[in-house]
Amino acid sequence: MTGDKRAPARPVMSDHDSYLERCLRVLEAVAPQPAPSTLARISELSGLPLSTVHRLVRVLEDSGAVQRVGRRYRIGERLVAITALSTLERCDQTR
Repeated sequence: MTGDKRAPARPVMSDHDSYLERCLRVLEAVAPQPAPSTLARISELSGLPLSTVHRLVRVLEDSGAVQRVGRRYRIGERLVAITALSTLERCDQTR
């Protein structure tokens, strides 16, 4: 169908989705967004229920992996620092 503007289908959650896997799905939903995302948008992109996203985002926020901006969320300073360190290490290895 051309011109279909519906949101992509949510990935099916399996019984084997671990807590870590769900956290990573939240981070993968937040990371590429150009602006902070709402919990509803993170839920849509991750395929996780809104209540689960709310709980996971609170844990990720407490750890510095995501940062709250008003009622929206973006990648936090701790995760940015980890990524930057990893990038620097890779650059050093290629020299």
